[in-house]
This record gives sequence, C-alpha cells and structure tokens, in this order.
Amino acid sequence: MEKKYQTALNDLINYLKNSRFLNDKKVEDAFRNIPRHEFVPSSELDYAYYNEPLPIKKNQTISQPAVVSRMTEWLDIKQGQKILEIGTGSGWQTAILSYLVGQGTVYSVEIKSELVKFARENLEKLGVDNVDVILSDGSIGYSKASPYDRIMITAACTEIPLPLLDQLADGGLLIAPVGDSSQSLVLLQKTKKGIVEIKNESHYVFVPLLGKFGKK
Repeated sequence: MEKKYQTALNDLINYLKNSRFLNDKKVEDAFRNIPRHEFVPSSELDYAYYNEPLPIKKNQTISQPAVVSRMTEWLDIKQGQKILEIGTGSGWQTAILSYLVGQGTVYSVEIKSELVKFARENLEKLGVDNVDVILSDGSIGYSKASPYDRIMITAACTEIPLPLLDQLADGGLLIAPVGDSSQSLVLLQKTKKGIVEIKNESHYVFVPLLGKFGKK
C-alpha cells in the first residue's frame, strides 16, 4: 500500500480503537487487508480513510468505517460461515465479510445495476473469489442459498423484512439499521423461542432500503 494510504489507515485504526468502535483483532486485520481506497470513486480518494461515509454512485454511499466496524464486530463472524448481505454498494463491507469467513461464502444482493458492476470490478481487482454479487431486490433476500448463518442489512428499514428472518438459520444473527429519519442498529438472533433482540444502539443514519419490503 502507498505510504500516504498506509499512514492514513493507521491513523483511522487508532481513532476507531480509541473511540471503542474497533475492539476485535480479526476485524482490524480485515481493515488492514481490504484497503478502503480501492472501493471509492477516484474523486473521493483523498478522503478514503476519513471516518465518514462517502458518495459512490446513484445517491448511495460507502459506509463510515466506524459503522462498518461496529456492524461487523456485532455479527461475530466465524470462518466457513454463509453470509447474506443486503446492499452491496461499492463492495468494501462485502470484502471485509469475505475476508472473515475465509472458506465460507458471502452472497451480496444489490438492486442498482451500476453498483453491481462497480462492486464486482472492485472485488475482482483484489482477487476476492468467495463472494457472489447478485442484481436483485435485497428486501426479499436470496432464498436460493438460504439458510444463512449471518445476515447484514446495510440500508435503513422501518421493520426487518420477513423474508430475511425466514432465511436466517436457527441460531443465526441478523443486523440492521431500523427506524425512520434516524435508525437504531439492532442485532437479532433466531432461537427456538423465536427472534430475540441481543443489542440495540441508536443514532445512526443510513440510506433507505429499496424494493418490495423497503421504505414506503
């Protein structure tokens, strides 16, 4: 990695650790091995390691590093798992998930064709080969490969789409930003007794989930 990016990445990681957004060594390794500047448009390269969301295409954003770290850590990803991501965007979060599952697989569903193309190119550039980026309506999930050990929704929903809860494996975890103008990050687990909320943290803002079960 170029020196200017390496320094900026180190500064970002130190900031995230000091502010308690980055606590897991495996997630730190993923941040170091999946360079964010490979996933932003050329116009945003100078800001690639700022702790803020950046515009990509089609009014969408690449998520703020602190949020990516928080969501990734909460999901507690294990080697070999099968993950469903709703909202591929530029593919940075996707690549971090793919790094953490190792021999596992990430299925990432994106509704905008330009972003599917952008993400596929970015993932290919880094040689990521355990990800399947699917052009489809993420709000209905991807039942073909279900059930999933983990599901991550990277767009705001007023409520969790039922098809996604159906596609979660028993014991599996799902994370999503839920709410209207401002959202709470909610971590759910599917148990024998039903869906249980594990964690909830407010004051997040995501772009809205599109599609059949998206924001009305």
